[in-house]
Amino acid sequence: MLGQLGKKVHIIGIGGARLSSLAKILLSKGYQITGSDASESRFTEAIRRLGITIYTGHEGNQVEKADWVVYTTAVGENNPELVKARSLNLPVLEGAELLGLLMGDAETGVAIAGTHGKTTTTGMASLALLEAGVNPTIMIGGDFDPIGGNARVGGTQVFLAEACEFREAFLRLKPTIGVITNIDWDHPDCFPTLDSVAATFRKFVALLPSDGILIVCGDDPLAAALADEADCQTLRYGFTENNDLIASNLRAREPLGQTYQLSIGGRALGTVTLAVPGCHNALNSLGSLAVCHALGLDLAKPIAALASFLGVHRRFEIKGQVAGITIVDDYAHHPSAVRLTLSTAKEHFRGRIWCVFQPHLYSRTKYLFGELTNAFGDADHVVFTDIYAAREADPGDISSGILAQETAKHHPAVHYFGGLQETAVQLVPLLKSGDLVITMGAGDITNLGGQLLVTLA
Repeated sequence: MLGQLGKKVHIIGIGGARLSSLAKILLSKGYQITGSDASESRFTEAIRRLGITIYTGHEGNQVEKADWVVYTTAVGENNPELVKARSLNLPVLEGAELLGLLMGDAETGVAIAGTHGKTTTTGMASLALLEAGVNPTIMIGGDFDPIGGNARVGGTQVFLAEACEFREAFLRLKPTIGVITNIDWDHPDCFPTLDSVAATFRKFVALLPSDGILIVCGDDPLAAALADEADCQTLRYGFTENNDLIASNLRAREPLGQTYQLSIGGRALGTVTLAVPGCHNALNSLGSLAVCHALGLDLAKPIAALASFLGVHRRFEIKGQVAGITIVDDYAHHPSAVRLTLSTAKEHFRGRIWCVFQPHLYSRTKYLFGELTNAFGDADHVVFTDIYAAREADPGDISSGILAQETAKHHPAVHYFGGLQETAVQLVPLLKSGDLVITMGAGDITNLGGQLLVTLA
């Protein structure tokens, strides 16, 4: 289908993780790419270096030379370039639709979904497949150094992609193997209840052909329930005996790693060594090994590869240490992920833990308010910054100040200083040698860690 649309493609919102990776794949296939985004980012910088013309800001005339247009729903239906493209009757594809078409061209499409852990699981699977000699095309929702960013152009045998449930985007995909790491209530602006989230994942499972394979974390009740209903082969992984791939004898390993014993179908396969901490990462690694097992690969090389996995950027990423103070950046923005990250930090660090949290979206903060106020128990100090609005307007009835007041009812040391700049100014004098500072959230708080390192030096 794509070959019939023409060679000139304009991508609206090219600075996002998914569309920037799609741009790289299209460029490798000989398409002429232009793109636009509201602002500069590390993704726009990376693809501009490939020779792609990128406009900052959205103007209708920027699509006039294109044969077809790709967009992200995040730009909104009233985006002037999208409106212009439709007025010109240009073919228009949403990013997930394009991803589905590209995945459908592969012999085997692997889609890794789940509310939490899908980026790390995709990164681990990428490393494992490469070590096993597979030449996959890869799309991942974060920067992953072993593939040089968020995409890798490989062969047509395996297309491995992170699959996002937001606005049911993953229902456009064409997977042969589907992975569900867990199911939790998130994106309340799209899914009013946990049941509606589970219903969407049920539709994802229905995409798999009868000869496909569904892989789930069997320790997650909702994911396991979908495996019970599936019309295709299933593989379960986890810590309990009802799973096919089981991790047992989990042990911490200095400085931030762990080991466990792997068995499949009751057969012991030896020790898996990880350089990343936390039970959640042990589960993520099991998910990646389940993918390799489903592809019929010998697991010796994938297991060896996992020992060199150092994480995807923004997933418990150590940014640096200065004056005895360690700065870590993490993408956690959902209460469940916050708890896991802080629990992992407390297990491995003996000093004070400062969690600097930027709530993501007014809607998420409002609907998950109660869970958020109780999510920071393993932090010695909690610092809230202003809410990162992203695509939303301020409704006026929720703020980080309100969140801080309520959290202070459950936690002895809660601070709110305002925006990122003011937070940096107020936070630095409070820190001392031995402290761990975790900047946490899905927005621009990722920039705060570098600023703190410079200020503290």
